[in-house]
Amino acid sequence: MSARTIDWDGEVIHLLEDATGARAHVIPSVGANCLAFSVPVSGRRAHLLSTPASAAVLRSRPTFWGYPILAPYPGRHVTPFTAGGETHEVSSVERPGVMLHGFAARTPWAVLDAGPDFVTCTLDSETVPDRASAWPFPFRATVTHRVAGGRHHLAITVENRDARTVPHLLGLHPYFPVRFVRDGLADEALPTAAELAGNDDPASRETCHPWVRADDWWEMAAGLGTGRVEPLDVPEGAPYDLRRPRSVADLERTLAWGGVGGEIPPGTAPRLPVLLYGDRAALRGARGNADPASPGGLVTGIDDLASGIRATLETSAAFGSNALFCPPGFPFVSLEPRSAVSNALGLATTHPHLDTGIFQLAPGETWRAWATLGATAI
Repeated sequence: MSARTIDWDGEVIHLLEDATGARAHVIPSVGANCLAFSVPVSGRRAHLLSTPASAAVLRSRPTFWGYPILAPYPGRHVTPFTAGGETHEVSSVERPGVMLHGFAARTPWAVLDAGPDFVTCTLDSETVPDRASAWPFPFRATVTHRVAGGRHHLAITVENRDARTVPHLLGLHPYFPVRFVRDGLADEALPTAAELAGNDDPASRETCHPWVRADDWWEMAAGLGTGRVEPLDVPEGAPYDLRRPRSVADLERTLAWGGVGGEIPPGTAPRLPVLLYGDRAALRGARGNADPASPGGLVTGIDDLASGIRATLETSAAFGSNALFCPPGFPFVSLEPRSAVSNALGLATTHPHLDTGIFQLAPGETWRAWATLGATAI
């Protein structure tokens, strides 16, 4: 059977579907992003990813919608940084001295193969203009999006094409609507998170409960890891502990920036700082050359109590950290699996004793990883 493609706002979209009715929409021309993934749960269609309203909206901020792939590095890192005894400076920065999320999410990927339930895309870094100034090491990344057994499966490989051993980092940035189900939608609809939440956005933040199975919380300042790591398993409990689901609204009330806990400045949306979590075994495995494609990464998810649905994201051991990002005023949140913590490139110099998740790839070596996303009734 041949691949199925559709037109979405002038872009070619690969529509993937399995026998359960699970459905994914992948756009190779903008980062090989999975714009939408939905699956029937208890007779209703649950929409698990936040879909942009148009191609223009996606292109304006390609790491803010759907399921972006963050390569050649996720999160924020200081620049210049030192690796292999050499100092490297990246010119593509968010602000002076800081780089953010790489370039893969905004770059066209080439389609290698496709079928009714899968599409394989590749990115050759040497096709990216000014790659050398955006990242010092050439690479080739390949991803396969597949829908099977009612789940979205993502398989990833990255090949080091440099003559040197290089630090490898990669991340994913899926965005989840605060409400998964909206009655009355056509089965083939691609609703935005705002359409799913409707007029219930404030209430949806009360019923949207993220959770992360992790060992530690990593402090960040202005988006950069500081090197301070606190265990979650403490007698008095930690305010940022997400090993049990907690509502986004409760987290915002407790941890909001701009005042003491529980107090939000009048007229402003609660702004929850990005919360970064780590799995010790997975982060340690990167230093010990463990197999990144083996099981044992982070397991995270979202409980939508209003819809009665739990979304679960599970990764291979490649991903040892996860960030929770709740944009203030937007009806979606993100759980970001990362192979390395924020500012791992800087921490490698300032805190060399920490296991930050950086894999060292020898010339020609290939790194493999995977992630799966599915939904069940609560």
